[in-house]
Amino acid sequence: MMHAQADKKPDEKLDSRQQIIEAAAQCFMLKGLEKATIDDIADVLGSTKGRVYHHFRSKNAIYFAVHRQAMQFCFDAVGPVLELSIPYSEKLEAMAVAHARVMMDTLPYQRSIRLGVEIYLRGSTTEAERAVLTELINQRNDYEELYRDVLNAGVAEGSLCVPSVKIAGRVMMGALNGLVDWYRVRPEQSDADRDLIATDLARTIVGGMTA
Repeated sequence: MMHAQADKKPDEKLDSRQQIIEAAAQCFMLKGLEKATIDDIADVLGSTKGRVYHHFRSKNAIYFAVHRQAMQFCFDAVGPVLELSIPYSEKLEAMAVAHARVMMDTLPYQRSIRLGVEIYLRGSTTEAERAVLTELINQRNDYEELYRDVLNAGVAEGSLCVPSVKIAGRVMMGALNGLVDWYRVRPEQSDADRDLIATDLARTIVGGMTA
């Protein structure tokens, strides 16, 4: 029995940590990064601050975890699309659809980090925290590079046509990420409704890039 209990501890620890990250994403979305507190996160969890501090030393550390999780959602959604053997114009549109769905499906995470890096870069951070911020920015750049790679391949293939891949990539990311600013979750909204929003947005963006 002791071995069985010991085997459960890592999973329980992971679940508790993930619950804190989820609660923090909700708090950051509703109150903003600067106004949300550890007390707010504990209130959402229905627990004490001690539980939060058991896993994270500070609010900054929690924000970094939210940011990492938000980006991982994006990588996980787009990864399977990159494996498809389809024209690059279709692949770019499918990537845009997947990204738009992630923005809607994980809205608290994505809205939390929308301006998070800029806020923390302007604020007072330690050298260690600045190193983490650099890591997170590099992670975001790596993700955006996936789109630039497909854009470059599409131009070479002849299915895409853009004056500048660099600018086209930035425009595409700006339009897709901007979804979190205007999208609102509605109780009556179905999964099909979200698919339609994602598809319409993707076609609007990529349509101007097709050859």
